[in-house]
Amino acid sequence: MSLGALLLRALRPAVLAGAMALMSAPAGAEAVRMSVDEARGAAARALMAGQADLALVLAEGVLLGAPGDTDALMMKSRALSQLGRSAEAAEAARSALGGTNDERERFFSAMLMAQARASGGRPGVAQLWLRRAAQMAPDDQLKAVAVRDFRQLRRLTPWRLSLDLSVEPSDNINGAPKTNSFTFAGLPFINPSAVPLSGERYVLGADYVRRVPLSETRRLNLGLSTEFQRVRFSSEARDKVPGIKDADYRQDALALSLGYEARAQDGSWLGKSQLSLTRHWLGGALFADAARLDLSYGQTIAPGLIGALRYGYEVEQRHDASIRDAQTRELGLTLTRAYGKSTLGLDLLVSDTASDSRLVARESARAALSYSLGKPVKGLLPRLTLAWEVTDFDSGPTAFWVEPRRDEELSVSLDVLLPNYDLYGFAPEIGVSFRDRSSNYTIYETRGTDLRLGLKSVF
Repeated sequence: MSLGALLLRALRPAVLAGAMALMSAPAGAEAVRMSVDEARGAAARALMAGQADLALVLAEGVLLGAPGDTDALMMKSRALSQLGRSAEAAEAARSALGGTNDERERFFSAMLMAQARASGGRPGVAQLWLRRAAQMAPDDQLKAVAVRDFRQLRRLTPWRLSLDLSVEPSDNINGAPKTNSFTFAGLPFINPSAVPLSGERYVLGADYVRRVPLSETRRLNLGLSTEFQRVRFSSEARDKVPGIKDADYRQDALALSLGYEARAQDGSWLGKSQLSLTRHWLGGALFADAARLDLSYGQTIAPGLIGALRYGYEVEQRHDASIRDAQTRELGLTLTRAYGKSTLGLDLLVSDTASDSRLVARESARAALSYSLGKPVKGLLPRLTLAWEVTDFDSGPTAFWVEPRRDEELSVSLDVLLPNYDLYGFAPEIGVSFRDRSSNYTIYETRGTDLRLGLKSVF
């Protein structure tokens, strides 16, 4: 149902009396006198008939007789939007919103505010107002209308902004080994600072994409993304390692990307390519630069089954130690099976990293199985992922240890979304992950449990 039809239904039924009499009055006829209710109804009829000029005159007439009338302000806002006077339309909608405590009237005022901003060429602000309208909606039906308009506007908007905000408590935030002692040549060694430290990690990320359509099935994507990570060690961690500094573990990244997408007219396949340049900082100092090429092709294999192949090639230049420069090639396969609205996914990935550093050169293989529910169960929408990864390094950690290093890592994560507790379309998400890495060199064995508290858009 259109916004205009919903607005007409929202107006008081008695206001429609006498509307047709005014609209059918011949030119030059004697002026027709109308009550405020009759003028209000005539304005609504004019809007539905597409006569924005007449509706505006009638709405302003109502406001002369009944200053601050919410219905008249809403009709005035819609008429002004149709006439291209978006700034005035927004002002009228704001006046309507501020002059009523009725839930339905506040909802429609917010919808009109979104309409005014969208018609004025400000789709980003319009999306914020649609989120606000969804939050204000007095019932699920009206909320669905706001969500539908939000999604439609987002599809039509040439740019997209995604934000990631999370807090991640961890019992091993520094990724320390399980034990800080090892034996070499029959002699025991201990590294007193290599101990697991607890604390919290704070992550703020932003991803901006500008889409440039080339045709109905092809487009370019221009991207800019950034991520900031900060840590705060617990008092227990500071007791274990005196003098440890939070700032030494800060991480920052800035990336630019250029992508190309092509899809089938019926949506049966999708091909993507992307070139990205990323700069990394660690502890406030320049750490590495990376250039990466990603290629992928996904296609519907059978009803409810989608398969995708991907290839990645990355060149990394390290600024801390040039010997650790690396070139990585990746090949992956993803299969996704839908069961109603729930999905089961299998992700396979093999990679080969070439480097002059024995600490970097390696080959790895990873398999991950995930399952996501499509409908909430008792207000919970969980996603479970189980992953296994094997990494074979080209040699041992030092020239003295000739046996090649081999790591095996098991990880389990459970992410639970709470869609019924959304605020302006953002719902809390709680994630718990556990990882356990074993190695033929004990100094590389590690174990940790992380808790993630974040927000996720549900529409």
